Amino acid sequence: MVNEGSVPVWTNRPVRRREDRPLLTGASRFTGDIRPPETLHVAFTRSPVASAALRSVSLEAALSARGVVAAFAAADLELKDIPGQGGPGRPEAPFMTRPPLVHETIRHVGEAIAVVVAESPYDAVDGAELVDYDYDLADVVADVDAALADEVLLFPDAGSNVVTRRAMPDEDMIGAAAETLDWPGYPVEVDVTVENQRLAPAPIEPVAIVAEPTDDGGVTVWCGHQAPHRLRRQLSRLLDLDPEKVRVIVPAVGGAFGMKAMLFPEYVVVVALAVRLGTPISWVQTRYEQFICGTHGRAMRHRVRLGGDQSGRIRAGRVEILADVGAYPHNGSGVPLFAQYMAPGSYDFDDFGVNTTMVVTNRAPTGSYRGAGRPEATFAIERAVDVFASRAGLDPAEVRRMNAVRPEQMPYLSATGALYDGGDYVAALDLAIETARLDEVRAEQSARRQRGENPLGIGVALFVERAGGDAASAEYSRVEVQPDGRVTAFTGSSAAGQGHATAYSQIVASVLGVAPGLVEVVEGDTARVKDGTGSFASRSMQIGGSGLHRCAGRVADTAREAAARMLECSVDELKETDGGGFAAVADPSVEATLAEVAAWLHELGEPLADEENYSPGAQTFPYGACVAVVEVDQDTGKVTVVRLVSVDDCGRVVNPLLVEGQVHGSLLQGLAQAVFEGIEYDDQAQPLATSLADYPVPTAPDAPRYTTARMVTPAPSNPLGAKGAGESGCIGAPPAIVNAVVDALSPVGVEGLAMPLTPERVWRALNGL
Repeated sequence: MVNEGSVPVWTNRPVRRREDRPLLTGASRFTGDIRPPETLHVAFTRSPVASAALRSVSLEAALSARGVVAAFAAADLELKDIPGQGGPGRPEAPFMTRPPLVHETIRHVGEAIAVVVAESPYDAVDGAELVDYDYDLADVVADVDAALADEVLLFPDAGSNVVTRRAMPDEDMIGAAAETLDWPGYPVEVDVTVENQRLAPAPIEPVAIVAEPTDDGGVTVWCGHQAPHRLRRQLSRLLDLDPEKVRVIVPAVGGAFGMKAMLFPEYVVVVALAVRLGTPISWVQTRYEQFICGTHGRAMRHRVRLGGDQSGRIRAGRVEILADVGAYPHNGSGVPLFAQYMAPGSYDFDDFGVNTTMVVTNRAPTGSYRGAGRPEATFAIERAVDVFASRAGLDPAEVRRMNAVRPEQMPYLSATGALYDGGDYVAALDLAIETARLDEVRAEQSARRQRGENPLGIGVALFVERAGGDAASAEYSRVEVQPDGRVTAFTGSSAAGQGHATAYSQIVASVLGVAPGLVEVVEGDTARVKDGTGSFASRSMQIGGSGLHRCAGRVADTAREAAARMLECSVDELKETDGGGFAAVADPSVEATLAEVAAWLHELGEPLADEENYSPGAQTFPYGACVAVVEVDQDTGKVTVVRLVSVDDCGRVVNPLLVEGQVHGSLLQGLAQAVFEGIEYDDQAQPLATSLADYPVPTAPDAPRYTTARMVTPAPSNPLGAKGAGESGCIGAPPAIVNAVVDALSPVGVEGLAMPLTPERVWRALNGL
């Protein structure tokens, strides 16, 4: 067995992904490809308005349409509401429940009013358009400012549009504005307000689900979900089904980004219809639906106040977070509290406080989106630090060096209770700056300014993030050696493209001394995997991978003991052989392969297996630095990212190839937020981006040349020493890019810009408009 904490032989090796061949050859099956016999299809009739009282629904015309089998409104199905949530550790919001179909009140554009079941998806859509309904328009809570005014209430019984308020480290700060808090006054003070705009996750396959009833009164569900066991629990509870009779299978996912860890009301409706009608039911969200009512990410406003010395030392910070969770405090209510938790960023403050207010609006509900609170917090504090450096007349990088948490302070307890577990933040910054060759860029920047050419800008950002979920987060793992010597690794995590099958097989193979190709990884099936938490919050490797490492270690110990019994010698008289087998030290010809040991134990009724629900008992805190170099076209305002350097420390790495792919992908999503993407609404809460034609996502030519580097500080909380790797780019890139554009435009007096940095927005700033 490999000792816990050491680096196994197959780790830190760029093994090629075993998942790619079926994806590239078209052999993979996504949820939209699942078609059990006699499958029927559903489409939803959706509200065209954001706020209204629903008066009546008539299904007659829809029921007479070609191919339509059935149609239902809320009163026909009588489904339970989805509970409102105040976020982790907060009480539920009992008066802000979410109906699967509208009962009486429409609260956002796209909310489902009725559902139509038909023989084909096209007939279902045609039938849904024939549903007749009447409503009376109501006043709209169009944005967070209107929500705070409480003049119009989305949920009158709640008495307010405020879902919850929370403050750290002192609950007495709840609801207090930054200027009302104790503030002794400092030589350098800044007060910065920034917005993290709404984003649409836009996966390749939108949300989809297929449900097939079973003969025993249960149901099998196919869904591209990040947490299938959670989905099983949610469906069972809301539909009063026996959890043991609900099976959730995750096919190929087609992109998730946090969105597919959520519960959608359509899931409840589809499963209820499958059980009620006794036939398989399929629903695949359209791209239009994904934009108007799929969860959106971010949607937070931060006000940051910093005070410090002319030397550049920042002494105090106050942060107010105002978060829009959309029409229902459901999937997104935890994200603002994650942002609050990470509000201090990478910095050591003498005095720091943050308060958070969550409100409902007549917009689509929010949910987790890659980073989930960490990009929002990092963007806010990194913009404020840049402004502080400007006011103090200092280099932004030097201000960061002066204020970053130092290695000798680790483990460092932040004002919000985050226990940073190790690292050297300044070294990461210095490595990023060195890698970006900023001395050369500064010289070119100065020369361009003198020649009046398109300006260059340089932006830096530090980031630290939480990974692994909460400290009590656990994951199910099981490792079993079959009688033929093949190994099966079961995990409760569920891959959405990360490369679990490759990395987990490397871990188990390392411990057992076999080739990774002999290890089958089983996940994403609640019938085959006994328990599970899921894949989100960059938790899979550090918890799921560590659990498999521990189980494989105990299996190796059991195999050695069994081999000693087989070969009639003591454990100390054995040595390991190639392929995970054992031989007697005194006589190497006396040996037993791993398969022979497993077969022998199988005959005795003793499977060569081990399982556990592993929890490391702590979060990890990956960190890093990002440097962006941008060029701004003076005539059009177009921003081009010339260079993007990312340095991250995600602990020990199992497969560098997988990590590099994760970093590249998240960097592009970070660039997308900074430059391209944003969901805007008008004053009637109508979404203005409803397709990929008016929501510009970056494509391959938009990706800059990335330069990445890595530092390694092993996480002390798990045997692999792993931290999260999947979200660093979308956390560090947005502030670095925005800081760079502001730097480029600083000669004309620009001090701040809102994301996304569209050509029009930048051009207006350039021209003082």
